Formats: sequence, C-alpha cells, structure tokens
Amino acid sequence: MSLNACLLNPIVQQVLCSEKDNKSQDSLLFWLFLANQNYYIELNRNWAGIKKGQSLQLSAQYFAFGQNINSSFQWSSSDVSVATVDQTGLVQGIGNGKVSITASSRDGRANAESSVTVYSGYVYTTLNFDNSVAHLTMGENSGVLTVNGTTSVIPGSDPNGIVTDPSGKYLFTGNFASGNISHFLINQSTGALVANGNITAGANPRNLVVTPDGKYLYLASEGTQTIRAFSINGDGTLTFINSFSTGIGHSQIQISRNGNFIFYLSPNLTEVVSYRINYNDGNLTLVGTSPSFANNGSGSIATHPNGNYLYMGSFPSITILRFDSNSVNISFVDSVLHSMSINGSIVHPNGRFYYTVNINNLSISGYTIDPNNGRISLFQNLTGFSGSSLRFIIIEPSGRYAYVADNSGEIKHLSINQTTGELTFVGSVNPGSVQWNLTFL
Repeated sequence: MSLNACLLNPIVQQVLCSEKDNKSQDSLLFWLFLANQNYYIELNRNWAGIKKGQSLQLSAQYFAFGQNINSSFQWSSSDVSVATVDQTGLVQGIGNGKVSITASSRDGRANAESSVTVYSGYVYTTLNFDNSVAHLTMGENSGVLTVNGTTSVIPGSDPNGIVTDPSGKYLFTGNFASGNISHFLINQSTGALVANGNITAGANPRNLVVTPDGKYLYLASEGTQTIRAFSINGDGTLTFINSFSTGIGHSQIQISRNGNFIFYLSPNLTEVVSYRINYNDGNLTLVGTSPSFANNGSGSIATHPNGNYLYMGSFPSITILRFDSNSVNISFVDSVLHSMSINGSIVHPNGRFYYTVNINNLSISGYTIDPNNGRISLFQNLTGFSGSSLRFIIIEPSGRYAYVADNSGEIKHLSINQTTGELTFVGSVNPGSVQWNLTFL
C-alpha cells in the first residue's frame, strides 16, 4: 500500500498531519494501522445470488505482505434466517433476502464479506389495463419465464408500481386510478398471491420502495405531489405514517443501498434530492440536493451496489452523481450524452454495467462502469423490439438474465454476458396483458 494511499485515510492524516507533536500512543496507532493494511483476505465471490434451498461454495485466501498464507477461516452469516454458512464456506439459502457472509482470519487481522441474495425465482408484474398482477416462474437454467396465472387487484384500479418486502412474504401495488395500495400475501411454497386488503394512498400513486429490513414502505403519489410513508405490519397490511410534500408530481422513487435514504427529483426536475429515513418512526427529513443538471422531466434513478454512485436517467444526458452517506453530500461526477427518453434503468449486481430502457426508442442501452470513479462508457444499443414503448427493467440476483416490461403485452427476456455485459434477446412471454412495472423475488 503506497504512502499516498495511506495519507488518504483519516487515521493516518490525524497522526502524520497534525500540527501538534505526535504522542507515543498516536505513533503506535499509526504503525498498527500500516501493519494491518498488509493483511487481507480475497474471496472467490464478492457477491452472489442463489435460489432458496440451493447452496454456494465460497472460498478464501489469506495474504500477508503479499504472500499467500495457508490459513483456516471463521465463517459467519449476518442473518441465518436468510442463509447459513458452515466452516468450509458452504452457504445454504434458507429464506428470501440479502445477507453478508464473512470470512475472518484465525489471527483476527483480516476479514472479507460476500453479499449474497437468496431468491425464489418469481417474477410479478402489474397488468394495469387488466387490473391484475401476473405471477411467473423463472427457469433456473434457462431463465425462461412460465406464466402461473393472474390475481385481480380492484376493478378500475390501474395498478402501476409493484414491490415485495425483503422476506418475500408480502407484495404491494400502487393503484394509479383508484388512489390506493393493495396488499397481497405470498404463498411461500408456490408464490401464489392472496388479496390482503387495501389502504388509501393519495391521488395517482405510482412506484413504491421498501426498506431493507421490511419495516417501512414509501410511495410516490403523483397526484398529491408527495412521498407517502407507511409502516408494514406483521400481517402484511400497511399503516399510514405521514405525507411529505415534494412540490412535484413525479412517478419514480428510489432508495439508497443501505436503506437509509430516499432519492427523488427536485421541484424543478434538475436536481436529485435526498431524504433521510428515521428508523424510529419512518418519517423523512430532506438532507441533501445535488448540483443542477439538464433534464426535461425524465427521472429514473439507479443506485450502484457500493452505494457511492447515483445514475440519473435525465435528458438529453445521463448524469452520474457521487453520494456520500456520511456527509449526505451529492456531488457531480460526469454527464454522458444519451439523447433518448429513459423510463427505467438498473445497475448490474456486479456493479460493472449500467442499463437504460429507452421508452419511446424501443431500445436498451448498455454501459460499462469504471469502478474507480463511477463513470460510464456506452458499449451496446440493443434495438429491434416490437411494440410502442419499453417501460421498466429488472435483473435477477445471479446477474444472468434481465426482464423488461412493455406495452406490447409481452415481457422481454434477455441473457447477460457476465464478462462483457452484452445483452442478447432470448424471447418474449405474454403474462396476459400489457405490463406497467415488474419485480423479482
């Protein structure tokens, strides 16, 4: 590790750059810090997606001063209800959700984490013209979707947004025409939905997000120009908490990777604003505003897995922003000319690729992400889709397949090259009607 790199660390800065004389305790802290930087663990997988009931073998290598040391490890799971791990690094998927699997060296000098998502392999999509939700199952080896059936929402409800809680027990839809949210219970064996009631959600509710712990749900209420907050009860119903004025009737809402912040467009559509979530009561506090960027009203915000970068699907350019969760500062990174209207966007689970769904251009653009600074470079513009508009995109947790909702009546199925990020159109499936949005469980 270089001295310049060390000086970027606040501990080293405090010790070496202080105007005061260094005390012996500070000097000891400094040398211990430098020593620990020479001990690290490398895992064969830093992230993974595995199906519930299946397993994944993780392995680790321990390095000291650049030399690979033969060592055993202590393995642990941050949530054994999601995944367990034995002392050989074998991970077993138990229940839906995200979990950190940690390998620690026996001498306690180093550790490394792998972020693992356990999934069921279900896709749910809102059929807004049909006032229902379709349930599909993904073929584990092919990625092909099989339609299992549909569940009615409310007549004339026009369901748009859709989200599940992290544990995979509940599903919620934002019903644009009827002004409410519908609750559904998810059968843990089959994935089938059972209606579980409704709650008023203001005029024209659109998209929804849920906190990683499944405690709160937030909704973009387009008609009332607000973000509405709800607590998720133990029976899968919702309780209204509060409404937060945004000064803009926007359709899309996003949550930070650590679950502590909500991102939304500012009233003039040319900044991203951030709200801090109070986990004691679910209330929101406006804490940050990004630098201004050119925008005609597009508003798809995608977050990077490392939590440091926001990708704003603005027009005529994609705007890349850096988000510091400690200072809540949002700073400008880059702007890349795109000149197409973006409706949906997503970052691949490996953090190396960014995709935009270009709603009126019937195309999907793929960009590589520079891991050092978050900047993007175009590598693909996939065209040739039928229909009149593409809407939203999801990527299943193992990163092999993507699915796109559109208004042709067929979900688009694409495979993803894990090395290059290139998308290949595989085929389509008709879930019963036109889709607005979709989610993966």
